[in-house]
Amino acid sequence: MRRILTGCAVALSMTLVASAQDSTIKSKTEIKADDASVVSMTGCLKRDVAGNFTLFGTAVKAREGVTTETKVQTENERDESKVTTTTRTKADEGRVGTAGRLSTFIVMPRDGVSLTQYVGQEVQLSAIMVDPDAKDAKIKIDEKTTVDPEHADASSKRTKTEVEVDGAAVGHYTVMTVKPMGGSCR
Repeated sequence: MRRILTGCAVALSMTLVASAQDSTIKSKTEIKADDASVVSMTGCLKRDVAGNFTLFGTAVKAREGVTTETKVQTENERDESKVTTTTRTKADEGRVGTAGRLSTFIVMPRDGVSLTQYVGQEVQLSAIMVDPDAKDAKIKIDEKTTVDPEHADASSKRTKTEVEVDGAAVGHYTVMTVKPMGGSCR
């Protein structure tokens, strides 16, 4: 009987360890725009009572395109989890305009992008602002995401999207992609 109980305790502890796996998620997003500026924003996504979305955070803006690489590492131990996020953004043509201090940006999702589930969370947005003298802009998005759990095989997903975005009100950014950064707003 003692062996059976010991065997059950060992099996239970192995199940608990397996369910709390550490993992690393790496993603790379490249956005290129014709007749628009490309912006990578990081911060807290909010929604007002009228249903409008804003992001309180920082931004990197480029004329031709932006490449953003994000790495989210999750370490699980007994009763706590530690999430570490690293983001690097590079402008394709080398020139970058940066909002070095925190600002509030008006953002709206393009068709097919939902922001509602990310309200109250820290996010990284890739967005565009159509040039004031252009009616619309052609956008190319190339995304690759790799999920690497500690005790399992890694899996990757790659998507390529081409969209045409109509011009919006000056000062509004159209969100092309959204990634959670692993934390809630403070």
